[in-house]
Amino acid sequence: ANSAAHMALAVLADSSTWRTGYSGVFLGAGTVWASLEDNSTDTTLSAGQVRLTAGATSGGASDTVLVLVAMTTATIPPGVHGGVTANSVVTTSGRMTVDGRDHDIDGNVIAGQGSLGISTASLLRQRGNSKVGGTASTLDYAPSKTPPASIIEENASYTFPSTPDAVFEQTEGTLKSIAQSGADGGQYVTDPATLTFPLSGVTYVELADGGTWNGVSFGANSGCSQPGRCSQGVLVVHNSAGNAVIKNLNSGAFIGLIIADDIDKIHTTILGAAITLTVSPSGNCIGNGNGEILYGSEALLDASTALAGSGGSMTIASWLE
Repeated sequence: ANSAAHMALAVLADSSTWRTGYSGVFLGAGTVWASLEDNSTDTTLSAGQVRLTAGATSGGASDTVLVLVAMTTATIPPGVHGGVTANSVVTTSGRMTVDGRDHDIDGNVIAGQGSLGISTASLLRQRGNSKVGGTASTLDYAPSKTPPASIIEENASYTFPSTPDAVFEQTEGTLKSIAQSGADGGQYVTDPATLTFPLSGVTYVELADGGTWNGVSFGANSGCSQPGRCSQGVLVVHNSAGNAVIKNLNSGAFIGLIIADDIDKIHTTILGAAITLTVSPSGNCIGNGNGEILYGSEALLDASTALAGSGGSMTIASWLE
């Protein structure tokens, strides 16, 4: 019966909405089954609680276990406030586009539920033919050289996250630890030349003091919604000095969240969001070519699941045998 419960929990960890259960499964010399309920079928359960009943029969003996699980589904990281969230002056030039309207995983606009184009603790300097779009009060504004003030936040007053873990409001070291575990294809490196592409899960690049990762190609940018076609998840470029730079993001596409101490010149597509932690950017702009950052809530939710498996986090509240 305990084994039957563990089998069901493994499925639930991968899919937080799974309630089908199973029956008549042969295990060793017995047969096992499992059923699941939540507050949609049993109102005595609180929101987010799942009751798992698992049982086994062998010969003339049978037994059951009752497990109460608390589920926490993935949410958009609290540190994300727009397509770009920055702790410093943000400069856009060339034909760079930052679009805070919500986009699905294929890059299509989802009406009325987007975010700010840019949120910065300092100022925005929009130059050249660069454009900014976004959503304010459910009204979408297409990228423009003269965007409305409502989709741009300057001199933001919130407490800016000081580290990548703080973006998720997680204990320090969480992202690095997940990357080192290799979960969901995650990677931890100190030399970006050793990375395997496409990226997935949590990718943590810890550069030396003053280090720069220059010339980034994320892989194929066609058919990115298909598994394995492009890089995705959470990409962290950071060091303890807070001066790790990712520079010249030139090709491919990235779906998810990029958090870097310093981002210098995006020339490709980022679907999700980007956060820069530095107060002193090393470069003169976040993008000066044809790059684009498209805010995407779906991409961000998918990226957030990398912190605790694809089903979100799961805590065993009680286990009764």
